[in-house]
Amino acid sequence: MKKPSVIVLSDQISGGAGTLANLLANDLAERAEFSVERWHFSPPARSGLFCAGLSELSLNPNRKRPPLERLVKNVSRKLAARWRSQRHESALLSAVQTAKPDLIHIHNIHSADINHSTLLKIAAQIPLIWTIHDLWPIKAHACSWLECDTGERYRYEIGPWSRAELLEARNRLLEQRRNLTLVAPSDYVDRVMRPLTRRFHMHNEMVPHVVRKEFLVPQDPAASRAKWKLTDDVFWLGVGATWNNNRKGMDVLWKALSQINCKGLGLLVWGQPPTIPELNGLTVKIAGSVDSAETLATLYAAVDAFVCPTKGDTGPLSVLEAMAVGTVPVASRVGGIPERVKHEERGYLFPSQDAAALATLIEKLRSRQQPLEQIGRTAREYVLAQHTPETQTLQYTKIYKRLLQA
Repeated sequence: MKKPSVIVLSDQISGGAGTLANLLANDLAERAEFSVERWHFSPPARSGLFCAGLSELSLNPNRKRPPLERLVKNVSRKLAARWRSQRHESALLSAVQTAKPDLIHIHNIHSADINHSTLLKIAAQIPLIWTIHDLWPIKAHACSWLECDTGERYRYEIGPWSRAELLEARNRLLEQRRNLTLVAPSDYVDRVMRPLTRRFHMHNEMVPHVVRKEFLVPQDPAASRAKWKLTDDVFWLGVGATWNNNRKGMDVLWKALSQINCKGLGLLVWGQPPTIPELNGLTVKIAGSVDSAETLATLYAAVDAFVCPTKGDTGPLSVLEAMAVGTVPVASRVGGIPERVKHEERGYLFPSQDAAALATLIEKLRSRQQPLEQIGRTAREYVLAQHTPETQTLQYTKIYKRLLQA
């Protein structure tokens, strides 16, 4: 009997959404209930990223743009992005027409410069699932925040389209595509999404984000400290600077550290090296870019607490990863973070952009007034209970079967 064919589609094979799509596709392929293919707009993946039973299709195998598109980009980035959008749309629709899949599971697509209009052109009989990793599919921006220092409202917008164009394309898709299911990874996203799903009488589901299996393997903090040459006489904070921009709140962390005596305090930084101001007594270690989950797990395990000062996010995977390793997260109270980090039980929360509150928390933690080891264990137990890859795969398998039977 022929297995139902499922396409797992995203713009990239890296980043939070791309990583989760890879994880799901690998697990589905290993379970062998479906014939699974992993489609994306990145260059072909390095060896070992996908399991032996998983087919891969790069819809944009050449990293470079075509020559004419490159020339146009020098004059108008927006026009070049629209050309890129047409090129990617044509590649996707052609591949769908050839493969004739039974179901397509969509993750992020905005970085490929395609939007809701492209999805509406996919053959109407093919059920679509769209996992809403950020708010772009429903709000036309990935996230938003109010900058406290200036009072300005910022929207993290992606792609060459105007907000009006995206909202119009969204409404057309939700109104006309009756076999589209939206999936929220958190209560926060579900609450934001609910008015739309009610308005268009849509079915929606909830499947929480998960962490890669490498983060579930027990880590030895002492061995991890030795690996990264961290001394035991320093209280170490970890911070991932993958996106070194204003949205991630690195300026809030610098302000907080400037308000306290940093002697005996250390900062282990990985990702894009940020510009770190000189802070009296602060010890800084730069780990650089990290290319494997195993290495990243040792970074989380090496520090006493992981700081996530983001200003705008739906629910960063880094917080779940730290919790999975058993490291205490210290995070801003935004988006879906409070659902995962229950204050003083599974970590610590502070009001977004409140540098003074973050400084107070850091002082309390390094003075050992808080039971860090117990909180770290509780955080890890929570992830093991609710955010494992097996849980995600089982939930999506049920959704697939329901849609395919319908």
